[in-house]
Amino acid sequence: MRYLNIFLLSAQEAFEDRSKLAVWFLLGLISPLVLILFWRGANNLGGWTIEQIISYYLLVVAMNVFLMSHHELRVAVIDIKEGGLTAYLLKPFSYFWIRFFNEMAFRVIQGFFGFLILFILMQLFPNIFAFTNSPTLIFLSVVTALLSLFLIFIFKTLIGLTAFWVTESRGVFEAFDVLLTLFAGYLMPLAFLPDQIQAFIYFTPFPYMIYFPVIGLEGKLTDMQLFQVIGVQILWIALFYFLYKKMWSSGIKKYTAVGQ
Repeated sequence: MRYLNIFLLSAQEAFEDRSKLAVWFLLGLISPLVLILFWRGANNLGGWTIEQIISYYLLVVAMNVFLMSHHELRVAVIDIKEGGLTAYLLKPFSYFWIRFFNEMAFRVIQGFFGFLILFILMQLFPNIFAFTNSPTLIFLSVVTALLSLFLIFIFKTLIGLTAFWVTESRGVFEAFDVLLTLFAGYLMPLAFLPDQIQAFIYFTPFPYMIYFPVIGLEGKLTDMQLFQVIGVQILWIALFYFLYKKMWSSGIKKYTAVGQ
């Protein structure tokens, strides 16, 4: 119940900033729209139709605003560098779950904008969307999306915790943002890359954050492949949570609450 209260209070805070969230979403549309224009002029789409390409990028936008947490800066700067973590240590709550429910409130509000725009576009231009009509594939794709939500949250938390050891952590954030852009399918569907590069990327956690949930909804994965994706996501979540416990127990010993 107490975590539910944290979620509701955070949702109220997020809703007060709804105009800012809407602006962030609209800004996030610019890059995919440019990429769609690029692919419309391409001669070879790698076996994809232009409708599937458009659908892919619009789904990436919607998934991104719902799944992609951005709390690592708050963890690193406000909580660790500026000493805000002290207030959490004095409360009978888990810092991990406080941050989780706080971030989920923002994901729900911003995700609402994303899927609302997606729904409107589906009504106006139904022919540009390519979705699977299999209930099983839809259900499994939703499961992968929910696991992605948790996977991304833990991953971004780990990046934020590097502030225990790194004086300036913004470089770390930017480095991982580049990896996400390249390996999570933002620039292009990973299926367009050479097989050797795809095989390497699939050994990283990044395609399991955005790419696989999107192509799952498009019906480009079988139910067995989606089960494999879910299994890999669970493995990454378990590994990242183990790393979180190790980093937290080690980092908290270095914490000095400078700035408070």
